Amino acid sequence: MTVNEIIEENRQLQLQYTKALNTIAALENKITKLQKENTILKEQNKKLQKQNNILMRAIEIAISIKNYDAQTGFLKKVLQKIKEETGELTR
Repeated sequence: MTVNEIIEENRQLQLQYTKALNTIAALENKITKLQKENTILKEQNKKLQKQNNILMRAIEIAISIKNYDAQTGFLKKVLQKIKEETGELTR
């Protein structure tokens, strides 16, 4: 191998090294972004699970109420309370 070939090989290796570092940096940025998104989604999931538990319990209670009007009134109150807590429209 000549000196010029060694120099050229060194340049190519430096280019590969630079590309690898750029790829690593880009992947680290993606990981950070995904971790933030994952944290947000976990929090949203927690809230939705809480709402689901409330609704399931409300349904159980409503089933035990014999009067249809009382059932619907109770469920409407539960939905209204969830709407107030979340600020979301619920049907």
